[in-house]
Amino acid sequence: MQGDFFITQWAFLGMRWLYEALTNENIVLTIIIATLFIRLLTVFGDIRSRKSSMKMAAIQPQLDKLKKKYANDPQKLNTEQQKLMRESGASMFGGCLPMLITMPLFFIFIAAFRQWGNEMMVRLILTLDDNKDKGIELFQSFKFFWINNLWMPDNGFSPVVATAKEFFGAANNTLPKLLYFQEHPEALQRFVDLGFFVKNGDAYALATLTDGLATSYNALMAPCAELYKGFNNGWFIFPILAGASTYLSTWIMQKNQPKSDATASTNKVMNWLMPVMSFVFCLQYNASFAVYWTFSNIFSLGTSLLINRSFAKKQAVVTEVIEK
Repeated sequence: MQGDFFITQWAFLGMRWLYEALTNENIVLTIIIATLFIRLLTVFGDIRSRKSSMKMAAIQPQLDKLKKKYANDPQKLNTEQQKLMRESGASMFGGCLPMLITMPLFFIFIAAFRQWGNEMMVRLILTLDDNKDKGIELFQSFKFFWINNLWMPDNGFSPVVATAKEFFGAANNTLPKLLYFQEHPEALQRFVDLGFFVKNGDAYALATLTDGLATSYNALMAPCAELYKGFNNGWFIFPILAGASTYLSTWIMQKNQPKSDATASTNKVMNWLMPVMSFVFCLQYNASFAVYWTFSNIFSLGTSLLINRSFAKKQAVVTEVIEK
């Protein structure tokens, strides 16, 4: 758990640095660059996995012969199969590695984008409190195509600006512990002055929502809310794209992998589990994550196609060498 926290922090800080120092505070460009960087880090594992799958596919006919030969002797069958795989350099579960890496990355970046979204909401509140026009300018930078606010879900039922109930809800209880407040203690005090946080000794907590607090919050956010009055925040498009691209990416990844009883059930579960999870989570969390996950799947799909094309030419050579 602690390791996941540090990886999440690393992912968040990396994207924040790109946003502030390299992309001139362009959210989508930051997401694209971050996605490319992550995919470059994982592509070597994909290649290694594809090599293992290629070797496994090459020895599959020999594995089938061993199953028939030792049908009544499972222990001997297992010994001979392991021996054959060691000699060929194949691994039964090597082809599953990219999918097993995908799930941790999914949750790590959900947390990283949630942290980034919380920080951007804090920055927006502070900017609006300082200067309404600059606050509106910052808020307008959150728009991307049909999504009016990248830090809210691409969801036809989602408001463009978080309501007071959402902002002061249980999901934001850890907001006072945000890294931004540790780096900017004066911002923490300003949230106390606004009435959004309360201080108990040395600790800070999110204020309990009251009618008066809701009125103050709504008045502060009104300039942004007025920009898209009567509009929702999206049309469910990126959650659908995220789910569909996850399915297609997983299907392409598995297409040329050897079929075996040991991996069939795992592959079948992953084929549907990740696409459904992608759709549901992207429907609930901020749209920036949905944009990242969709781009990530598209890049993954492209690299899978290139890897498959490259190794397809080597398949016959490897098969011939192993069979000899």
